[in-house]
Amino acid sequence: MMKISFPLPSMGDLEKRYAACAPFYEEVLEKLVKSIRAAAAGNNLSATLRYRVKDFSSWYKKLLHRVPEESCDSADRHLRITDVLGIRIVCPFLEEVNQVSLMLQEIFTVREREIKGADYASGHFGYESEHFLIDVPPGFLPSKPIPEFFPKKPVCEIQIRTILQEAWAEVEHELVYKSEFSPLDKPLRRKLAALNANLTLSDIMFQEIRDYQKDLHTALKKRSWDFYKLIRTNGGQDDENHRRSTQTPEISADPSKNTIDALLLQGLLLHNEGRYEKAIAIYSEILERELETRIRSIILVHRGMAFFSQGGTAEAAADFDQALRLDPGHSKARYYRAVQSRLDGHFEEAYRDLEACIRSDPYNLEYLTARAETALAAGDRESAAADCDTVLRIDPAFKPALRIREDLSD
Repeated sequence: MMKISFPLPSMGDLEKRYAACAPFYEEVLEKLVKSIRAAAAGNNLSATLRYRVKDFSSWYKKLLHRVPEESCDSADRHLRITDVLGIRIVCPFLEEVNQVSLMLQEIFTVREREIKGADYASGHFGYESEHFLIDVPPGFLPSKPIPEFFPKKPVCEIQIRTILQEAWAEVEHELVYKSEFSPLDKPLRRKLAALNANLTLSDIMFQEIRDYQKDLHTALKKRSWDFYKLIRTNGGQDDENHRRSTQTPEISADPSKNTIDALLLQGLLLHNEGRYEKAIAIYSEILERELETRIRSIILVHRGMAFFSQGGTAEAAADFDQALRLDPGHSKARYYRAVQSRLDGHFEEAYRDLEACIRSDPYNLEYLTARAETALAAGDRESAAADCDTVLRIDPAFKPALRIREDLSD
């Protein structure tokens, strides 16, 4: 019979030593979590942190697996268990996983970095996530004397996953690792592989949608600011400098790629470059399609603004009117129609539309500022000042209101 040696202290003795270290582990982990949260907030990252100190039972089971490792003597074997301190960072999107990864590499000394699952075969049940092994910074170690059993150079394992990767890992743990039997027959294994593939594809699609939303938000923000500058300077007539083009988005030759979203983004980019005729052509192409009433109203507003910016006030008015007939609650259409009415000298019509806008959104800075501009244009300086004061109480740095204040002080 083979003789088995056991070069470690008894389980009871190890449990006492481990328990003595637990408060120190908790203190270190708290400092690490606080540091990561502060760094994430500083980088505008939306992430959820989960963390734990490994319980003794799990630690001991793992330690027993280390006993046969001849390269590791009993004195430092416990140092080879690298996940005593564990942090999991769960991000909404793939983009944040990459950003958090870079952040960790900036603020910690990284011993190891591994992308789990990157080399799995297509039928494997694993799901990709990023794992780091970092050194605990010296400043994070407890200041009071620590037990001899506590590692001199502790490490922390950090995992980064998306929400879907985390969901898969939790379910996989229950179905595969905690179960006495893993699926052996091919139909069940195929189902797990299909679920894995669907989750992976969903992560990619969520990221693509988010990228589109960010591009669209940036384009809309620029267009709104350009529109405001336009009405402040020359009443809707564009200048040649604004027409300079920096990029040339083109409609794809593949009809399947010319989705409404793709066309809208192209139209906005052209719109922002001052290439209004091409933008109007794209908006018109979208309007030729079968659209929901609300979507048609939105596209009509975009086209109306393009008409307005190139001086086509009659066409702009027609688009704004039609947008409101389709969707009477479309406050943006009402707002832009009010701006045009003010520039045409129809102050009462502008007031009516702006009053309706403000009723629907009382703290909208654009609407309140537009009413102040209308009052100023109509000679009602008192009302203009009152609206300006309201805007600046909400946002003291709102430039359009500050400029009206300057006009009022002249």
